Amino acid sequence: MRIVLTGASGFIGSHLVADLATRHDVVAVGRDEPPALPDGVRWVTQDLARGVDPTLLPAEVDAVVHLAQSKHYRSFPEGADDVFAINVESTFDLLEYARHAGARTYVYASSGGVYGGSEHAFSEGDRLNPLNFYLSSKYAAEALVASYRSIFTTVIFRFFFVYGPGQRAMLIPSLVEKVLAGDEIVIEGNPGLRINPIFVGDAARVFEPALALEESELVNVAGDEAVTITDLVALVGDVTGVEPNVVHADAAPAGDLVGDNTRMKRVLGVVPATTLRDGLAATARALAPSRVA
Repeated sequence: MRIVLTGASGFIGSHLVADLATRHDVVAVGRDEPPALPDGVRWVTQDLARGVDPTLLPAEVDAVVHLAQSKHYRSFPEGADDVFAINVESTFDLLEYARHAGARTYVYASSGGVYGGSEHAFSEGDRLNPLNFYLSSKYAAEALVASYRSIFTTVIFRFFFVYGPGQRAMLIPSLVEKVLAGDEIVIEGNPGLRINPIFVGDAARVFEPALALEESELVNVAGDEAVTITDLVALVGDVTGVEPNVVHADAAPAGDLVGDNTRMKRVLGVVPATTLRDGLAATARALAPSRVA
């Protein structure tokens, strides 16, 4: 297949591009070209916040995989224009590009955060409650993608706390860094938010079967192990050999964010292979190789 992959220099994209390139013709799109690319990958430099230039992309394509994300996703309202441009406008531009280029599949990376919070595990048919501008833009993009189901197969992934080596400034690597540094970790409530993270290697495995689907799908991408933040921090301490410095704040979390991954297993045949313990150890080892066995 010829595949256009946006966000190719991002966390999931950088893991995915090498895997796809072993079997497919990949056109990787991103802001900054990485120092090395797998054999056979063509790089296209584009800042999607400034719009999609279809003249830089293949005239014909089999699939579009849209992973690109704004760098300003935490900045509201200052970064709202950039978030909207990438999450909504570029999604539409790429849908139109895919239509004109004869694509048969369009894959979009959304977030499990669109559900909001709840005491139960979220399934794909549950009501959505995006709690901020970034998640609302993801919700809007999902609606746009779903509108093209009559033209090509659409696949929407709602990712739940993807983590692993090479990631920075997100929840799990930030917790790992704080444990290693002996910094105070403030957890809202006791035991805090409950989540089921998925290792990046497992998350990347959902794309290949998605590209073979003949019917449109909406799929949660989440791990098998649901843990509270308190338990997660304790496990980080266990794998690093460092006692975490934890303080519990009185404020309670808005609700748990756990995704039911039944459809991921049934429709895509993807079962998480990396345990949370092993994934955290790999993440910690990448951050501090001299301190983690």
